[in-house]
Amino acid sequence: MTPLGVLIAVLFTVGLAGTLGWMLRVPPPAPRGATTAVRSVSALRKIVVPVIDLGASVRAVELAARLNEGRKGQMLIVYVHEIPLQAPLVMPERDPTIERALNLAAFIATQHGLIPQTKVAVARQVGHRIVEIAREEAADLIVMGVTLKNRPNEGPLGRTADYVIREAPCEVVVDRLPARRAAPIPAGQR
Repeated sequence: MTPLGVLIAVLFTVGLAGTLGWMLRVPPPAPRGATTAVRSVSALRKIVVPVIDLGASVRAVELAARLNEGRKGQMLIVYVHEIPLQAPLVMPERDPTIERALNLAAFIATQHGLIPQTKVAVARQVGHRIVEIAREEAADLIVMGVTLKNRPNEGPLGRTADYVIREAPCEVVVDRLPARRAAPIPAGQR
């Protein structure tokens, strides 16, 4: 036994005891609300993103994609074309505005490694159809982007978002952009 051997043995024992103590240390329990929130967000399997207003909806697609990162969840991007009461309820012919909106939204989702589904629907009231689609698809979450508009006889979020918030069969996340920050998509990028 040499002094160097004793020193190495003591350092090894102290290091091993420290490592075992660190490994066996029990962390403090997490608060009940924190664990429930983490589980509910990680349980998202299908997210519906209605594309209504391009400026705000593009941000909603980005937000939904970030919520879906690291999971194998599905994203359904929906464009609901509102038909006035006087007109027949038929799907419009190829509309370049609808195609641009869906292509832009799908592009953003694919940048996050998602393969989104897209759907075009017609309705008399957009909010009603969004809620129906969420029920049909058994959605876990609806992510909507809205801009602040002051319209008489409507809430600050508008009648569509207001209806979806009240009637949706799942959680709803509303990303409200102030009117001054909602920049429309330039014509060359649409």
